[in-house]
Amino acid sequence: MLLHDFDLNISVQFSDFFTFPPWDIPQFTSLNPFSGFDKSSTAPITFQQLFHHHRYQYSSFVPIFTDGSKSDGHVGCGVVFPSDTLSYRLHNCCSVFTAELVAIFCALQELLPSNRRNFIIYTDSMSALETLSHYDNRIHPVALEILSVLQFLRNKGFNIIFCWVPSHVGISGNETSDVIARFASDFLPRALPYCDIKKFLISHLLSVWQQKWNLLTNNKLYSVKPSIGLWSALPMRELDVKLTRLRIG
Repeated sequence: MLLHDFDLNISVQFSDFFTFPPWDIPQFTSLNPFSGFDKSSTAPITFQQLFHHHRYQYSSFVPIFTDGSKSDGHVGCGVVFPSDTLSYRLHNCCSVFTAELVAIFCALQELLPSNRRNFIIYTDSMSALETLSHYDNRIHPVALEILSVLQFLRNKGFNIIFCWVPSHVGISGNETSDVIARFASDFLPRALPYCDIKKFLISHLLSVWQQKWNLLTNNKLYSVKPSIGLWSALPMRELDVKLTRLRIG
């Protein structure tokens, strides 16, 4: 109903929790060659050297960089292959977290025609990797898609590793994926996760409510509380009640 009222021509993506039986839930692990190095106190050149050493160890794996971006109402995802790039603009309702997951999903989808079998996917989203490693009934629907296609590829003989990389420290593949995600123009039509739609609707409703409230400047409560939202709670309910009575007269 709300989607219709706001003229949002989008469909909702739900998680199919029965995609995997309990005894066949995909195992997901990831690498972090930068463990122990705090970004705030480590020079970018150090991260670059650590990454070069890591690539030397995994030189037989084809590197793929993924990233998601959301800024100024623009949401996009980008994938960088050794000789190609892929980028899509996503619906404005999407969160940056969803964009990160969609980028990983798009990267995996492109691997099936490849003659190579060893790949390593780099992302700067630790939250995406943590979500993929913890399967439960609240898992993000795009994460479920990733695990499904990952299992399919592994059954076809693919060896796919995931690795976290820090953002904005001069790792070229990560920097490129960030840029193409921010400037992606080709729209990718997808159903949107319920969590993203809910967050968008709440934000939109609050905005409409605030606009209507701003028109009621003669209301005696407007001068007390010009901005909608929750009052900051006091530690004791008795004090909260007294303060509320004072506010509303």
